[in-house]
Amino acid sequence: MAIQFDTIWMESVDSTNTEIVRRYDSLDNLSVIAAVNQTAGRGQRGNVWTVEPGANLTFSILLRFGESCLAPLKASSQFTISEAVTLALAEYFEGEGINAKIKWPNDIYVRDRKLVGILIENSLKGDEVGRSIVGIGINCNQREFPPQLMNPTSMSLLTGKRYDTKAALDDFLAVLGKYLEIMETSEGRSQMHQLYLTKMYRLGELHEYTDCLTGEVFNGTIKGISESALLQVEMPDGSIKEFAFKEISYIL
Repeated sequence: MAIQFDTIWMESVDSTNTEIVRRYDSLDNLSVIAAVNQTAGRGQRGNVWTVEPGANLTFSILLRFGESCLAPLKASSQFTISEAVTLALAEYFEGEGINAKIKWPNDIYVRDRKLVGILIENSLKGDEVGRSIVGIGINCNQREFPPQLMNPTSMSLLTGKRYDTKAALDDFLAVLGKYLEIMETSEGRSQMHQLYLTKMYRLGELHEYTDCLTGEVFNGTIKGISESALLQVEMPDGSIKEFAFKEISYIL
């Protein structure tokens, strides 16, 4: 199927993910809600995604799976949505001269600074994914950030350019469409998984982390992710330990 998105721009909204939920019954598959100003954006771990009105790109995408939509996707393979989205972002940024990496599970970093936040909310139907709402916040033109944000950056800070956010969204969606097509087959998903591994932030590097379950600070090396999308880290004793989301914290 040809991937075509239907984008709806709003001047202001609390959260584009929440707006998709509100409009869910009237929205087609591959609908995109984008906002000039997002007043209560939501991030991972219940964090608030704070943006300067009009300076950045905040939007959410509705993905439906199954008959007359995207190909069925097993619940056990839902991490492939994160892989498709993050790989599309990395490729889009590469075209803008930005060498971006994927901070597991689905943030985008340039060196040690956060460029993109992503919140993916999946709903399951039995053993399959019924729908996914993919919320994305890209720091485009913002050059000053609130002090509580420890490590942000923006496209403008990285390149010195100013970006047309509507054009940037169209360009990104064109790349994402390619990855959604690749995601339709098991072979394509396998290829994406291998590419995701090569794009991982801190892959093969020794850094400090915190084990959130024990509070222990340790030096470890990210080796990859498991088939169930757990982060695999080589521990100080040489063993490989797997961490689920919220079980490990990166020390920057």
